[in-house]
Amino acid sequence: AEAPDEHEIKLLCSQYGLTERFVRDALDQDEIRRVETRGVYTYVITRFAYKATENSIKTAPILFAINHQRLVTVSLQKLPSLSEVLPEDASDGDGGDPVHLMLLILLKIDADYDWFIHESSKQIRHLLERIGSRQVGTRSFLRFVRIEDDMNDFISSLIPTNVTLQHLVNDSKQPAFATHHDLVNTVMLNNKQSIQTCESNLKSLASIRRTYTLINSSRLDRTIKILTMVSVFISIPTMFFSMYGMNIGLPFAQNPRMFTALMVVCLVIVLTAYAVGRKKRIF
Repeated sequence: AEAPDEHEIKLLCSQYGLTERFVRDALDQDEIRRVETRGVYTYVITRFAYKATENSIKTAPILFAINHQRLVTVSLQKLPSLSEVLPEDASDGDGGDPVHLMLLILLKIDADYDWFIHESSKQIRHLLERIGSRQVGTRSFLRFVRIEDDMNDFISSLIPTNVTLQHLVNDSKQPAFATHHDLVNTVMLNNKQSIQTCESNLKSLASIRRTYTLINSSRLDRTIKILTMVSVFISIPTMFFSMYGMNIGLPFAQNPRMFTALMVVCLVIVLTAYAVGRKKRIF
């Protein structure tokens, strides 16, 4: 069931014997991941990733209500890969092995996570190629803040899923999961690989942030040095011409060549200061 309304919730609970509280929990966007057993059903709540908008990836809760005969799924959003997993004769949750079906759905969820993570990795590599230029602007970093949030969200979804599967395999009341031990291990291995990729992406983002901060600090330091030297260059002629602009007698004030002499002196001082700055790599 996908985003069931009030009537459909009542119908699910009455027709399949589900506990209404778990069905409603699955429709809470912020519901935490967990596993509980009530009556004949084991309720597993995990999360799957979906593309909310063109530039936005989110995760939504999904409920697996499973017993030895039936698997019922309830989610707030459409699960994109569910139709690829469900056989034609199992649309009502009956038929086949419910544990095997649940694990196949989890594998499809893992494939969606992998695709989103791969796309995020490509964007991170693209930013790394542009980090030394001035093409990286505010929009780029806002996009990577979203990627960082996505990676953290994926990790917080995948780790509890592995913990849940490990608990179900070790639970003596759930022998069916132990029977599918190899498939469970495959799902857990895929999750671990996705987690490691997410952590690697987070490290790359942190490295990009540090690198960009250092580049900006270096640019700012260079700009301040240049402005300081420009101020010095301007202050040298200003000082001399201010002195000879006063209404007091000064040496050579009446000399018609004094202006040229002052210009030459100022130019020599400025060029000397510039040469010193170049030698000390200020410029």
